[in-house]
Amino acid sequence: MNRRAALSLPPPLADTSALGREQDLLGLSDEPSIHYLDHGSRSRLIRWHYHPAYELHLIVATEGTAYVGDYEGRFSPYTLMLTGPNVPHNWVTDDTCEPAALRDRVILFSEAFVRRCVDFLPSARHVKSLLLEEARYGIEFSPELGRTLEPYFRRVAAYPGLRRVASFFEMVEALAEDTTRHSLSSRPFQASADPSQSMKLHRAVTYIDRHHTGDVSLKTVADRLDMSETAFSRFFHQHTGYRFIDYVNQIRIQRACEKLVSSADSITDICYEVGFSNLSNFNRRFLILIGMTPREYRMRHRRPPADL
Repeated sequence: MNRRAALSLPPPLADTSALGREQDLLGLSDEPSIHYLDHGSRSRLIRWHYHPAYELHLIVATEGTAYVGDYEGRFSPYTLMLTGPNVPHNWVTDDTCEPAALRDRVILFSEAFVRRCVDFLPSARHVKSLLLEEARYGIEFSPELGRTLEPYFRRVAAYPGLRRVASFFEMVEALAEDTTRHSLSSRPFQASADPSQSMKLHRAVTYIDRHHTGDVSLKTVADRLDMSETAFSRFFHQHTGYRFIDYVNQIRIQRACEKLVSSADSITDICYEVGFSNLSNFNRRFLILIGMTPREYRMRHRRPPADL
């Protein structure tokens, strides 16, 4: 498995109701509740993104590539993964798969909810470790557990109130007892106990995502958050594990991967389209993050290989 950069391929069809629900959930950092959503293999939710909520994600159809932090690996039906607050993630179905009306079952819950649970059950140290420590890296569980827990996802979807909470607690207990679980990203993503800090990070990464093709600078983003450059640089590294410029370069390389696969644009054109001003720097960064050259990446991921 390649634990390097992530790739986001925008799907051709939109699930606007699910998108609206997920956008509403971005404020979950201060709402102690549990939410459920599901979507198909062509939903607009399938993109490289972040949010302050925890996400328990079950794939029920198709195969493809999962991206969690700097992890890249395969998924298939009953792949079950957990991402903590602000851990970037995406699941991209292979082009060879038939479209699926239902691909993902997702439970989102807030950091505030987790901390209340930990305070309420101080003796459940294995749950505390799972949610407050391991989840910062992203976690994958056994497919057998994914299959076992699918009915619980259905119950969370169907029931409100205490029945939903009870089903959720049973799921968390099963997750914490899965001895086959393993971390995904090679670096942790530190969530803040202060909800305003989580939202501040979300504002920062959203701005970078939208403006990475231009001259996005540390000072520009720091100014938008009313922080000094030094304070923002320290804050950003603490909460993402990346230096600011390394993070921007990773976003640009991710977009370059998308363009190399989905377009016939030349490598030189793609270099400038994603925000690099120097071809040699683009090639060097691409090799460091992806482990191969842009040419090799295009030839490996496109059929037939595109002419360059």
